[in-house]
Amino acid sequence: MNDAPSAAPTTDAVKPMSLTDKIVGVFASPGDLFDNVRLTPKTTSNWLAPTLILVLVGVLMSTLVLTNASLFDQYKHMADQAVEKSLQKQITEGKITQQQADQARDQMAAYGGIGIYVQRYGAAVLGPFIALFLVSLLYWLLGKGVMKATAPYMKVAEVVGLTFFIGVIESIVTTMLAIGMNNAFASPSLALTISDFSIDNKMHLLAASMNVFTFWSLAVISIGLSRLFQKDLPKVAVLVFALWLLWTLFAVFVLTMLRG
Repeated sequence: MNDAPSAAPTTDAVKPMSLTDKIVGVFASPGDLFDNVRLTPKTTSNWLAPTLILVLVGVLMSTLVLTNASLFDQYKHMADQAVEKSLQKQITEGKITQQQADQARDQMAAYGGIGIYVQRYGAAVLGPFIALFLVSLLYWLLGKGVMKATAPYMKVAEVVGLTFFIGVIESIVTTMLAIGMNNAFASPSLALTISDFSIDNKMHLLAASMNVFTFWSLAVISIGLSRLFQKDLPKVAVLVFALWLLWTLFAVFVLTMLRG
């Protein structure tokens, strides 16, 4: 497969691929797919269809997880620990009294489970759209500012959106691992090598970010942006992976700080 930018016929001579061909193209021939994206007019379905499919699969996978009593208890235990840690810190700092902390615990016991449903389903429904437009913005700015690319923002969104078909597979695999291993933190990442995974441990979070599907998606996005920006693939890939690394380190730092 040749993923270097190549000359192609004019836009008028290129017909948009069908949705089925696009799905196959993401996995089998991303270079050809993204050449087609570049040479055809703006197509809303390129980002909307995969995003909606990812949302639907995310909701279904969340339902499987939340209806699993053991996994739900693991999520609730994690949430309870976070709340307890926060309450103890506020008591120590004199921000709340012991009585207020006890009232907060009672409310958590009565309604805490609802928060897990809201968080899980909220992430499944809103997460893909937030990720699509935010990540696309970062790549568009990267292309415009660093690579002097002129591709429209929504064309970048089409590239990012089409890679969500990989995310659909990841969502299913991750859910099956969690259910099969009876572990809420199971994922196709280095986290599988950690028996006592803790969300408060920076190294554990970094291990969880070393996800085979993440690297796959980044590689496909690199090909897509290379074709869209008409830039050399190695240079684009270095920038894409560097941006991911910076974001990952920032996210891990913020998460552990908030839970600290």
